[in-house]
Amino acid sequence: MSELYSAFTYTCLTAWMVLGTATLGSSSYLAGLMARAALRRKPVLGGAWRQHPPKLIVVIPAHNEELVIQPTLASLCAQSYPRESFELVVIADNCSDTTATLARECGATVLERLDLERRGKGYALEWGIAQLWERAEKPDAVVVVDADTKAAPDFLAVLTGELFAGVAPECWATHARVLQGRYGVLNGGESWRAALMEGAFELVNHVKPLGRSVQGFTVGLKGNGMGFTRAVLEAVPWSGNSITEDIDYGLDLLLEKGIIVGYAPEALVRAQMPNTSQQAASQRARWERGRYRLLRERAPQLFLAGMKRGDSRLVDAALDLVVPPLAELAALHAAWLGLTALCFTMGVLIPVWTLLVPLSLVLYAAYIFGGLRVAGARREVYSALIRAPFYALWKFALYALVRLKQGKAKANEPLEWVRTERSPMADEPKRPLEDAA
Repeated sequence: MSELYSAFTYTCLTAWMVLGTATLGSSSYLAGLMARAALRRKPVLGGAWRQHPPKLIVVIPAHNEELVIQPTLASLCAQSYPRESFELVVIADNCSDTTATLARECGATVLERLDLERRGKGYALEWGIAQLWERAEKPDAVVVVDADTKAAPDFLAVLTGELFAGVAPECWATHARVLQGRYGVLNGGESWRAALMEGAFELVNHVKPLGRSVQGFTVGLKGNGMGFTRAVLEAVPWSGNSITEDIDYGLDLLLEKGIIVGYAPEALVRAQMPNTSQQAASQRARWERGRYRLLRERAPQLFLAGMKRGDSRLVDAALDLVVPPLAELAALHAAWLGLTALCFTMGVLIPVWTLLVPLSLVLYAAYIFGGLRVAGARREVYSALIRAPFYALWKFALYALVRLKQGKAKANEPLEWVRTERSPMADEPKRPLEDAA
């Protein structure tokens, strides 16, 4: 009996240490990024490029987006960037509505694609960029904006200014630079669910990239508000063979060419988020399927390559994939707290070690509330946090369903992109994100 008890206590203590390392490590990593983000200062960019603006092509992949395509194009047509220096190109991908017609009425070039086998945004971008590259005159840069997005009036000017900062026009063709703009939520005031999404986007799409950029790490691509110089797309052609094609492309750039994705927090785009549970479930299920694949396939690859090459940028990219989302991290804290109580009552835990649990919780809370303050989040976002536990329970139920479906799927069956249902485009937030930068 004593041997069985010893084995049980050893197992509990080992589990406590493993769980604690994962939980405290994740909280420390996130709090560290928040602290670095708070220290970031707005750069002063030179305006020499304005005398000879680079030629841009703004690509908008669209699948049945008739409800939102016109406001998106209107925000892009209203840019402060010289209109003659950029072209709007809508990739109407397997559309069965009036998306193509509405886009043409707004003055955009429309490329219509019909391919029922290779469906989804990644394939649409791969095909569309290939079409553009068949032209005799190539653009200096390509910018990607989602079809349910409103861009800030200076979005293109700021993004282009950072893409080509300090680079002479004669060197643009060979200048390799990738930037991710600030990707926020447009309709955060419409529902508590959208407000929670706004808060999550502030933390994941702004605070984390800001902190990583201060360290010189790649910030990763978020799929919306991205800018690529011509040299980048020529060196590594876009591939759509993934449900997380944007993240994979950014990781491939780092792994194969050593090119990091920079962050341009003053280049703002805001997208429409789901309001209903049905819309949110479709989007969340797609994101989680992609995240599990990245965790399983890309994280070990990046970590091992980083250790072998001595490249901290690759190691950080792997850590970014491993650190769990906030809901999962809250669940890890709950499990660690329960295991701490069990180990302490069994007398196998040194009392001082129990202080690590509240330390981790403090760091976790510091990332959330400190990060929202750094981002200048609106009051509605803080109010929506009250609903976060209920949202987390819904999210875990959805995870279980996703895992069940994956288990039933064939091992070689590719993950299919499923479009989230749209609602009419919302108005601008009451307090624009520009004020928060």
